[in-house]
Amino acid sequence: MSVNSTLLLAAGLSVSLLLAGCGIKPTQLEPPPGSDPAEVRDPAVKTPPPPDGVKPDKPFILDGLLM
Repeated sequence: MSVNSTLLLAAGLSVSLLLAGCGIKPTQLEPPPGSDPAEVRDPAVKTPPPPDGVKPDKPFILDGLLM
């Protein structure tokens, strides 16, 4: 392959990838069909902290290796 054909191939692949990325702008996710809209939590609303400053236990995937 010559340099010109390599550059042409690279440009064509770049243009095709740029066009493949075009689409609608992502917005909030839509709830699944049949779900109650009142149960859907708005991500912009912060959840209140737990009472008395108690932190909830969030297990980590590697916790089993540490014990």
